Amino acid sequence: MRALLLDPSASGVAGDMIAAALVGMGVDAEPLRRLAAALPECLEGVRRAEVRVERVRRAGVEAAALKLELDEEEVERGFRDFYAALERVRAKLGLSDYVYGRARRALELLEEAERRVHGGAEGHLHELGSADTLFDVVAAPLLVERAGLAGCRVLSTPVAVGRGSVRIAHGVVSVPAPAARQLLALRGIPFRLGPVEGELATPTGLAVLAALVDGFVEETPPARILRLGYGAGWRDYGVQPLSAAEVELVEQLQSDLVAVLETNVDDVDGELLAYVRELALERGALDFYAIPATGKRGRPAFLVQVIAEPERALDLARLLMRELGTLGVRVQRVGRVKLRREVREVEVGGGRVRVKVAYDESGEVVRAKPEHADLERIARETGRSLRLLREEALGALRKGSAGPPRAGGEGAAPGEGCR
Repeated sequence: MRALLLDPSASGVAGDMIAAALVGMGVDAEPLRRLAAALPECLEGVRRAEVRVERVRRAGVEAAALKLELDEEEVERGFRDFYAALERVRAKLGLSDYVYGRARRALELLEEAERRVHGGAEGHLHELGSADTLFDVVAAPLLVERAGLAGCRVLSTPVAVGRGSVRIAHGVVSVPAPAARQLLALRGIPFRLGPVEGELATPTGLAVLAALVDGFVEETPPARILRLGYGAGWRDYGVQPLSAAEVELVEQLQSDLVAVLETNVDDVDGELLAYVRELALERGALDFYAIPATGKRGRPAFLVQVIAEPERALDLARLLMRELGTLGVRVQRVGRVKLRREVREVEVGGGRVRVKVAYDESGEVVRAKPEHADLERIARETGRSLRLLREEALGALRKGSAGPPRAGGEGAAPGEGCR
């Protein structure tokens, strides 16, 4: 299975570095030139925009660097201006859903980070208000698609963010800057301070990375490099440039990071636990467990464990503390490997039933489980046996009468079709 592996663990990441690394990997930069040429027509205040590709050396490594040369007026822009401009770029260049969706997601992440920093108010965008923000969020997914990797998994190592302080429009702030910190928290991006003084990870770079990446990994399965390139920013911190590698993963099991939240409670009843479980699942928890345990002085207790995507961990921890009255929640990020999954639909008893199907590395089905809620609904409506409906659903799946995979279904594998 092919994948795109990004490594910002020494270089950090700025808005243009991922696209630059893809150019360094040999991807044609012509789409970037068309994107730059479209900016004056799509974003108010841009008179001229051209992109230049140069070869530079960082820490002795040759890398590509992108320079967007802009002639733009001093205009105050908000995120609504960027969303509208993105729509115009989409229409003018015929952007695919893949490119548009990831560019839009990067803008949404930037907007949410800015609102959190400024207490809900957008205000003037200052550093983010330039046209190069729009260029950067479109450029990276545009080149991923041009590289033929849009259907592949995109993995990243943890991000080096630098350290020290930096001056922004609002004053001097510590590194990572406030908007960058919010992005790290929003998406649960693993990071490391250092390895040098300075701002290695910018808000735009983190937003683009978060919009592209399917998972962050400390270790990868065994892999063979098929193509390799490096992308550098224009400031030389003496660190290795960001690398982008198209790899062939020898291990076919998927991997990602999840957050595991745990807390011990000895003064709650089953009704409250059931209520909190429903709230946690509504807020995006992947699993919720209440495990009987023995607490202090031999009192009956529960170990409450919640599995979630890393970016939801803090919200769910607040929920546990508020509803259960616990004084603290243990949070850790752990790696997991998982089978590729997709959700199919079958026609059973006059209704549609979702079936979760899991595959092994060879593509063989190893498990199929009909959605209980769908079966129960049909059983109540028709008076038929739920047990027999379950067998009927599995039989329909085996006969190949299942509909196409549901969009957005769990495990709609990012790497499918990219073998």
